[in-house]
Amino acid sequence: MRSASKRRAILMSSMVVAALPTTIDAAARAGAGPRFEQAFATAGAPAHFHARLAYRAPDGVHHVEVWRDGATRVRRDTDGRLISIATRRRARDTDFRLDLFDRSRRLHTIVDRTSLYRVGRFTDWNDLAFGIRPPADRYSVVAVPQGSDAPAACRWYALETEGHRTLICWSREQAFPMLMRDSRGREIWRVTAFDNAAPAAALFRPDEKGYIVNNAARDIAGD
Repeated sequence: MRSASKRRAILMSSMVVAALPTTIDAAARAGAGPRFEQAFATAGAPAHFHARLAYRAPDGVHHVEVWRDGATRVRRDTDGRLISIATRRRARDTDFRLDLFDRSRRLHTIVDRTSLYRVGRFTDWNDLAFGIRPPADRYSVVAVPQGSDAPAACRWYALETEGHRTLICWSREQAFPMLMRDSRGREIWRVTAFDNAAPAAALFRPDEKGYIVNNAARDIAGD
């Protein structure tokens, strides 16, 4: 039986995953078109990125504010209730530390990529920093013509998976999806504002006073 701290870690990590629409969640069909890394390139990401966005999930519309600081720090605030801060030592590192602050429960949970994977929560750096991540299996990406009123120039791609199709308007300059639509053309993601100002260092060191600290990464590693 998992300890209470591990159950809390799983709950919190589920909330982080819920902060992203599940646009890439199945094995994809093979097809002609650019590779994922070519269509949704992140190599030219700006040094700093800040955006506000809204996305639609089964439980309603959520509002997110995200800050990227280089390739080693990301902060996401969801609905003014959950703060997630991801940090890693080097830009090429696959592992990262994730600090989760649940404001309503006053709980600070510490996890990392390895511990999340061990409990079946496949959150990756690209999920947090760029909104989408490469599919695990075969896929099809096709450039498609779409009208757009996005806040920045972006190019539309259809990402097709088995029984699932998502339209993504990707900004190569910002390395971020500006708009997303489902297979019926309904909007499921929209960036409402963005800038490239350097974030304040304090954003990545929130006030922990009054929070209960739960080091779930340590607990799960010792399981």
